[in-house]
Amino acid sequence: MTNISKKLEQIEKLKKELLEEKEKIENTLGKELISQFDLNYESLTKNEIKEFVNNLKDSYDLMNEDQSLNSSNSVESPTVG
Repeated sequence: MTNISKKLEQIEKLKKELLEEKEKIENTLGKELISQFDLNYESLTKNEIKEFVNNLKDSYDLMNEDQSLNSSNSVESPTVG
């Protein structure tokens, strides 16, 4: 039984470590976005933040669409001859 208890403790410890790592990544990403966009985050409302993120996502999606179109257009199809 103690072996199971030890395994459960290890799982809980790993869950905690994963959560902490996720929070670190989210904080780092947020700080980098604030820095790169020179945002005055102290005066931003929640709605302004959501709008900013939605605009950023739309731009990101468009960029990925363009890249997908460019890469599929660059593949040469065989000519029938």
